[in-house]
Amino acid sequence: MPPTEKPETRIFHILFIIIFALCFHTVPLGARAELLDRIVAVIDQEVILWSELNFRVELELQQSGQTMMPPEDKLNRMRMQALGSMVDEQVLILKAKKDSIQIDESQVGEILNERFNQVKNSMEADKFRDMLERVGLTERQLKNRYRKDIRHSLLFDQLQQVLARRLHITHKDVEAFRQAHRDTLPSLIYLSQIKIRVKPDSSALDSVRQKIQLVQQKLVAGEDFAALARNYSEDPGTAAEGGDLGCFEAGLLMPEFERAAFQLKPTEISEPVLTKYGYHLIQLHEKREDELCASHILVRAASNKMDKERTQTQLEELRQRALAGENFAELARNYSEDPSAKQGGLWNRFSRDQIPPFLQPYLGHLKLGEISEPLFLDDGGYIIKINDDHTTLERLMRDARLSDTMRQQIDDFKEEIYLEKRMHDIDG
Repeated sequence: MPPTEKPETRIFHILFIIIFALCFHTVPLGARAELLDRIVAVIDQEVILWSELNFRVELELQQSGQTMMPPEDKLNRMRMQALGSMVDEQVLILKAKKDSIQIDESQVGEILNERFNQVKNSMEADKFRDMLERVGLTERQLKNRYRKDIRHSLLFDQLQQVLARRLHITHKDVEAFRQAHRDTLPSLIYLSQIKIRVKPDSSALDSVRQKIQLVQQKLVAGEDFAALARNYSEDPGTAAEGGDLGCFEAGLLMPEFERAAFQLKPTEISEPVLTKYGYHLIQLHEKREDELCASHILVRAASNKMDKERTQTQLEELRQRALAGENFAELARNYSEDPSAKQGGLWNRFSRDQIPPFLQPYLGHLKLGEISEPLFLDDGGYIIKINDDHTTLERLMRDARLSDTMRQQIDDFKEEIYLEKRMHDIDG
């Protein structure tokens, strides 16, 4: 089955691989063959090149976190698997074109510009220019090189949506699916969560809030933010620098902190903001297209063993209420302290066989609809449910049937077009 990675994510990864390889002087997998690029597959009037195949393998190596080049026999197996996926993708793209599926060309440009600028802005200007010189391309040529890839990914996505709309799943189908998985989880599971932060009790928080309010009063009186940060901030990493955090993109700091910072205008100072570390005052210096530059003053609110025990008790109570029949999604909306609360706690999906190791002790023995015991990570306590609601099970069935449908589309359309895999070239 071809990968369903979003096109905007895929183009970002490909650009990142090029930059990573050039900036750190690594040798790409296909470096030896780049000068004499060759065709490794022909699909109707389209071709797949050796260099394109190696980019795909390199992408997979990056995504898997591998830092060492695998042995040649394993590398060739990866190439063979990657080539099969690339051929399948191209077959579906040709099928989409045959079915006159249209994409919005303006969307192609938006995706490319957004991700290209994200990569470009992550490097110093001279390093980016140096990277372009090494590959012998202008900025425009590098963009054009991947515009086709984005168009193909969008066509693939559109075809997938068209096929998904044709699938009809009844209530009876869902119940049969549920019965079939009473004792064994389906190959894919969706998880929801309720998260409670470990926080000091109200009296401790009141004391910390009073301290930050005293600093706030000094700011109102005209005292310098940086000077107050050096004197009062309890963040050891920034206090000596006047609270300077530098510039940061969304997702790098605590969500509550970022929400408050993004609402500020340059030179403005926030009201006290509570995070897991304590209360912050934030001063915004500059707001760029995709990042902020700011300073902060932190007064810490340290939690203790009793705070964790109190959080665990609260999570156990919520778990018992869900087991007694209350709707987990509603409990998440009302009590969870994670942004996923807005979606009823819907958090993530995993392959049954690829549940992260840190979750295995809590989820490995559960069945559909069951809820984990409380577990604690660095940012708080959680209970996690393996979703079994009608909507989730229908989605699981739709995903499985869509995979089968697309596989059939590929196999059927292969009979209508010219297809040649030059497998012997992969040995080179």
